[in-house]
Amino acid sequence: MKNKSKIQITSPARLHLGFMDLNGSLGRKFGSVGLAIDSVETSVTVTKNPMHITHDINEKNKRAYSYADTILKAYEVDESVVIQVNKKIPEHAGLGSGTQLALSIGMAISKLFDLNLSLMDVGKVLDRGNRSGIGIGAFENGGFLIDGGKGKSAELPPITVRQDFPENWRIILLINSREKGIHGQSEYNAFKTLKPFPENLSEKLCRLVNLVILPSLIEKNFKDFSSAIGKLQKIVGTHFSPIQGGVYSNPDIANIMSYVEKNGFMGVGQSSWGPTGFILTDSDTSAHKLTKDIRQNFLCKDLQIEIIQGRNKGSCIEFIDSNTDSQNKNLNIHKE
Repeated sequence: MKNKSKIQITSPARLHLGFMDLNGSLGRKFGSVGLAIDSVETSVTVTKNPMHITHDINEKNKRAYSYADTILKAYEVDESVVIQVNKKIPEHAGLGSGTQLALSIGMAISKLFDLNLSLMDVGKVLDRGNRSGIGIGAFENGGFLIDGGKGKSAELPPITVRQDFPENWRIILLINSREKGIHGQSEYNAFKTLKPFPENLSEKLCRLVNLVILPSLIEKNFKDFSSAIGKLQKIVGTHFSPIQGGVYSNPDIANIMSYVEKNGFMGVGQSSWGPTGFILTDSDTSAHKLTKDIRQNFLCKDLQIEIIQGRNKGSCIEFIDSNTDSQNKNLNIHKE
């Protein structure tokens, strides 16, 4: 019988590529487009703590313990856990770090104490996925994702489309390690102060997503796909520009994006509030060549530049037998 006293969960970062409907006149608002990505991930190990031994809580795992405490109290579990944060997605960089950490902790506790919680259950309790379901979709299945927006009920935005991302396509990430994107109360205030989004632009974006982005992804038509992602980003970024100071929140990244667009790379944008920027390329060779070009033409002092792939699988869960240290590896959580 499997010893369920220790569990490790690894979950992927995601790119938030934009919203389809910021107008909301049909009763559902936002409607996110996104992509789970490889190489950038959160990994946590959660262990039952039957003796309720107090452990030092440092800044690295303070947030994780807060999520654990909330879940345990919400479901009246009179137990405690020990949490080790092995790897963490950069915080407030537009890569979904908070959602992945919350879901990892919540699902680990659910498995350890047989709570049988769904991802939606965890999201609601830990206040994740209020505007976008992309993080939850990335955690569960990975891939290219679209959600159906936030309705008037308490239900979180449902994933309506999930497609594999072509394995030969690459994404160049530009991460500013010293800058944080808008988050928390500032994000809430930002949405309150923005001007109403024109209904005709929402209609345009919905057509763009459903009649260009999705078909070209399925047909692996990189030119049409990347061009349409760039257009989506421009329209949404322009709407948010009064808050973030332009289509991009970081001026150095904005300059790089302008440069690569002039060189024919149209699939560029910013994930969520940034500052992380991304550039789509059709091959590993093209990605490395462009990365070299960027480094030669820009200082990139505070920028971390990475070449990554889309991730077409969800989170990995591993039960660890504390006696033998044997592991069940590479279990997708949705297949368990």
